[in-house]
Amino acid sequence: MEKYVLSTMRDKNFSRAANEIYLLTDYNKLQYPEYYKWYYQTNIPRILDGEGEAIFYLDGFQIVGLSMLKKTDDEAKICTFLIDEEYRRKGYSKMILEDSYDYLGTEKPLITIPEKRLDEFSKIIEAYGWVPSETTDEYYSPEIIFNSPKVHIKKYPH
Repeated sequence: MEKYVLSTMRDKNFSRAANEIYLLTDYNKLQYPEYYKWYYQTNIPRILDGEGEAIFYLDGFQIVGLSMLKKTDDEAKICTFLIDEEYRRKGYSKMILEDSYDYLGTEKPLITIPEKRLDEFSKIIEAYGWVPSETTDEYYSPEIIFNSPKVHIKKYPH
């Protein structure tokens, strides 16, 4: 398994990796119809400007896991986190999360998870002690925001 960091790649390798990551994550357009636009007009420029990163692991030519990150003065956030189904329960989540925490400078990054996918993330949420902060219905289905440092009106139901 080899670790790669998108911002350190050049030319064709950068473009190829960025496109492969998009293809792997395009399922997000079901939750976020503007995902294509966000990915290419916000996320990729953020990486090029040094305010974001994509960390991923390859097994041969296959991306087995990735984390897309945002790091600004105001926010340390995991924007997208994915482990290929074939590689789950093998320790890759831990590797990528720890790389993400190193980059973000925190073990409690902001992360938003669609309510309907909470079961899928339950072991990670529990293992890392992510704290539900609030719910949002800004997109097409309710989402839970974890580790938010702000006080919010609509709290996550315990």
